[in-house]
Amino acid sequence: MENRRQRGLIPCYTCNAALAPRNMPRIGEDIERREIAISRRDAAGRVPMQITEETRFCFNCNRSVTDEIRLLQNDPSAVRLNVLSQTSSQTCLICDGDNHLVRLSLKARVNIFLKRNIYASENTRSCRNHLDDAGQLMPEFLDGLRFVNRPLRIAGTVLRPFLDELRDNCTTGTRYENENNFTEEEFATLSPVTREQFRILFTYCDPIIERDQFLYVTKRHLLTFLCKMRQGVPDDFLASTFGYNSRQRASSVIATVRRSLMQRFVPENLGLGHITRDQFIARHVTDFANHLYNPTPGTGRIILYIDGTYIEVEMSSNFSAARKSYSSHKNYYLLKPAVVVGPDGYILDVHPIYFSDVRNNDAAMLIDTLQRYAAHNFRPWIRPGDIIILDRGYRNARLILEQAGITVIMPPFLERNQRQFTTEEANNSRLITKTRWIVEARNGHFKSMFKFFDHRVSATHATNLEDFFKIAAAIINRFRPTIDMNGMDAQYANELRIRAAQPNVMQARIEVDNYLRTRNGRWIRLNEFDDADFPILTVEDLRQITAGVYQVNLAPAYIQDKLIRDQNEVFEFDTLIDEPGLLRVRIWSRYSNATRHQLWIAYGYDDEDILAYYCTCRAGARTLGTCAHVASVLWFLGHARHQNAVKYPSVAMIEHINDARNG
Repeated sequence: MENRRQRGLIPCYTCNAALAPRNMPRIGEDIERREIAISRRDAAGRVPMQITEETRFCFNCNRSVTDEIRLLQNDPSAVRLNVLSQTSSQTCLICDGDNHLVRLSLKARVNIFLKRNIYASENTRSCRNHLDDAGQLMPEFLDGLRFVNRPLRIAGTVLRPFLDELRDNCTTGTRYENENNFTEEEFATLSPVTREQFRILFTYCDPIIERDQFLYVTKRHLLTFLCKMRQGVPDDFLASTFGYNSRQRASSVIATVRRSLMQRFVPENLGLGHITRDQFIARHVTDFANHLYNPTPGTGRIILYIDGTYIEVEMSSNFSAARKSYSSHKNYYLLKPAVVVGPDGYILDVHPIYFSDVRNNDAAMLIDTLQRYAAHNFRPWIRPGDIIILDRGYRNARLILEQAGITVIMPPFLERNQRQFTTEEANNSRLITKTRWIVEARNGHFKSMFKFFDHRVSATHATNLEDFFKIAAAIINRFRPTIDMNGMDAQYANELRIRAAQPNVMQARIEVDNYLRTRNGRWIRLNEFDDADFPILTVEDLRQITAGVYQVNLAPAYIQDKLIRDQNEVFEFDTLIDEPGLLRVRIWSRYSNATRHQLWIAYGYDDEDILAYYCTCRAGARTLGTCAHVASVLWFLGHARHQNAVKYPSVAMIEHINDARNG
């Protein structure tokens, strides 16, 4: 700018070209000239600037503005539009190249107008490599198009087909016939797969036969189906969005795509027939799970997790179906699918859909599946010594699995009058939950990726729920990565097994020294501001002690709850007068208003290490990790109280919602 001023040059208001003032006419006081100048400066993306008596145009801009005003005055049929700006109509609108050019099709020009509000003339050209297979300008080039807002006279012979194409685009849903008409962000709202994955999935959409006729699947049909799965919207909404003439037509399209994908896509990506036993062991049985559960890690064994979930459905008008689908546990009408996954979250199979009444519990579903549906495939695939990890709801199926030679791993049960798991039982339970969350996470993915399963399924689609669930599982297998448990390897598995074999020395001492349980003079009350020489712990230290992150994530809520229910603003704990390095805390149960658990933590007074811990809760005797109550105290005393700011759960609901019982 300084060089320009030194040479006596000033910039053009619209194009910024620098010329001598004597060669640049003033914009002047004419309102129309000023409005055009401001509009062109805005279109060029330049910073707004006030027009003064000395503001000028370059010669070319002045002539262009003058011609525009003359056109508007002499031809009332001219209309002001954002007109594509390019170096020459004989070169590519993107790169200005002049080799291997093609004229943009009418569909491509209309798409540019719809996407960017830019009119491209019928003579606009582009290189072939800037166009997709349908002749549309690729989406990544749309944002870079330049334009000038100016009046344009469009002949009727040119305008008519342009308007016809606009009408067809709006009324027939042709936009949905090409995935490239959407950005990746737009496509993600319609589909659980990317545009590239959509193209792969479309290759599996084979025709189906109905009444001796072939029914073909178009890209619009497939996108309609995927939108149904992704958003779970009603069929009449899909009919309006995708340009079908009725809700029944949209439902028919969804059924056609569903049947098409079940022919080849699902069998190639899901089920016992799509992968061999040896392939599954090599690809999906992780070293961590193999060393954690397999007594002979050198011998390859199948390791599987089975768990069910609930899908809400409309109440059936058939009384028998309504009774069987009503879950007294969940208090609504539900159907129950179950998935079989590997240690990395890969879905081996989806079991048949069952009703949800008391007779269709998890164990009954698994037994029926093995006896009626999967026996002829399941038995050759699973061998004696293979491992299946289940939750407690499958306890009645344990015997039939063990009779087949399968090793069943399941969390222990509290016996009658037993209030706490033994250390061995609690540790074994932690070894199971260390990986069993994967099947629960996969069940969660069905409802987060496919809102169809998170909403109430209509009666129209409920009878085909198994197909929908299998298609979703096949999509996850084919297009989504497996679950990576970072840092979980064979060495860490062996470390966990060693820790699981350790006794709880703190529990043993509490059971012998009764005074440690009672309120007596040897205990004194301290609070968080007193110096108890408690070790400072990092987040990684906490994860190592608790053998995970779940308990640590619950810690803020437990500490907040203790302060509220104790009606205390500071965290208090007890410590022994004559024994530094031993503290006692009472923590409220998250499930009960009346239950408080007592816990003890021993720590090194000199070496700043956590030595032992014990809690009276059901899982408090474990040495592999800690219960959530111990974890919350470790988190607060060892970490949170040393931080400048700690985030606790919101209390907005407590503050704004009335409670009649507690005033």
